Amino acid sequence: MLRGFFLFFFSGIAKFIIHKRYRSLFFLGMRLLISGNNGRIKIDGIKFYINDKLGLFWQYYEIFYREYYRFESSSDKQKIIVDCGANIGLSAHWFLREYSDAKVYCFEPDPLVFAKLSNNLKVHSSNRAQLLNEAVYTKEAMLSFQPDGKDGGMLTDEVNGNSIQVKAIDFNSFLSTFEKVDMLKIDIEGAEKELIPHISSQLYKVENLFIEYHQRENEEAFLSSILNVLEQANFVYRLESVVKLQNPISSKKMINGYYLQANIFATKKR
Repeated sequence: MLRGFFLFFFSGIAKFIIHKRYRSLFFLGMRLLISGNNGRIKIDGIKFYINDKLGLFWQYYEIFYREYYRFESSSDKQKIIVDCGANIGLSAHWFLREYSDAKVYCFEPDPLVFAKLSNNLKVHSSNRAQLLNEAVYTKEAMLSFQPDGKDGGMLTDEVNGNSIQVKAIDFNSFLSTFEKVDMLKIDIEGAEKELIPHISSQLYKVENLFIEYHQRENEEAFLSSILNVLEQANFVYRLESVVKLQNPISSKKMINGYYLQANIFATKKR
C-alpha cells in the first residue's frame, strides 16, 4: 500500500515537471479554488465568463488535458466542425485554436449560457465561429427547455415555473447543407436518443463524432440503438464511462442524475 502511494505521488510530480497540459490543469484548479463560482477566469489569455467553476474544471480536463475532441481530417478544404451543446464556448475555443482553418458552428439553446458563449468567443472572427441560440432536434419547433444555469440544461416534456421555450431546428436539414463534416460533437443531455436516428441519413458525410450518452434510471436503454446507427454508417467507436464507480453492479449512485453517462468516440473506418 505504501509503495502504491509513493508511485502515485512521484508519478504526479513527474507529470507536473514534464507535461505542460498537466501544469495548466493544476494551475487552473488553483485559480478556481480562490475565485468566485460565477465570474471570469483567464484561459489562453482570454477572460472567460463562467457559470460553474467545478463544471469548468471538468470541461477543461476533458477538452484541454485529455484532448477528447482531437481528430484527423483527410480533407485539404476548410474544416467544418459542428458543436451541439456548446455551453460557454470552451470546446469551440479549443477547436478554433487547434484547427486554424476550421469553421465552427456552435449550438446552445439556453439564452443565459448563450450570452456567456457570445462574450467568450468575441476574440474569434465571426467568419470562423457561427453562434446559434437554438437546440438541435428532429424538427423545427418551439420546445420546452429546463435550464440549470450550468451545463446540464435539457429539453423536457414537463412545463413548470422554471422551464422556458427555446427554438429548435431540424438538424438533419442543417447537415444536408454540407458536403462533409470533419467533426460533430453532440452533448445534448439525453436528446441524442431521438437525434442520432434522425440524422442517420447524413452520417455518411461525418468523419469524426463525439456523443455524450445519458440514460436515466427508469428509462429504457437506447445505447445499442445508437451504436447500431454508427455501425451502419461505417464508424468504429470506443466507449468510456464518465465516472468510474466503486462496485458498479450493485451501486445505486447516480451520475449527475443519470444511471449511465458515457462518452462515445467514433471515427470512420479508413
